[in-house]
Amino acid sequence: MEALVVLLFAALALAVLVVVRYTRFAARRRHADLREFVRSRDWGFAASDDELTRRWPGPPFHPGGGVARPVVRGTHRGREFTAFEYLYEVTPSATAKTAIPHRHAVVVVPLPGSVPELAVTRQNAVSGALARALDLPGAEVGDERFERRYHVACADPLFAATVLQPLVVQGLLDGPAWEWRLSGSEMIAWDGGHLGPERLLTRLDAMADVLDRVPAEAWRHGG
Repeated sequence: MEALVVLLFAALALAVLVVVRYTRFAARRRHADLREFVRSRDWGFAASDDELTRRWPGPPFHPGGGVARPVVRGTHRGREFTAFEYLYEVTPSATAKTAIPHRHAVVVVPLPGSVPELAVTRQNAVSGALARALDLPGAEVGDERFERRYHVACADPLFAATVLQPLVVQGLLDGPAWEWRLSGSEMIAWDGGHLGPERLLTRLDAMADVLDRVPAEAWRHGG
């Protein structure tokens, strides 16, 4: 019986070791693939830049910081961008022994000017929490389909209405739902999971589509 217990513990330890090594190998493989893709686009690649985790207050960033790795910088459709994989851990309770990891693929694009805070997120239980974290009231767009799908939070209803013109609303309805906000002079978008070539291009195009459709007067509101 004792020998069986020892064997079981040995098998468990071996399984954990295999998982850890595979996870590290997969991460290195993902980073290598991303680095090669970035090189092919003539963009910049950095292994990490944790200053990015403290640069913007509010979601998706955690007050406790985190790590940003890897980091990609470049220009897409005439706009500069910074993209990175953001990882932080949260301990669910004071007595918990294990922290829960959270990972997001974050993309940031500069805006033509500083604007009021505006958040557009999937319509679910998390959207209300996000609005509270940003200390923003909800805003209505006047499109039933859009409001079933997205939650809008903005301190300036006129600015929200100026940005979310029918052309912008229709574009957001035509594709998969995603999370984004305008913060100061930057647009921030995020998804749960790893940063990869396909996800990066998809998000950059979605952000460019929104910004291309926002009327010029929106950038004159001032943050």
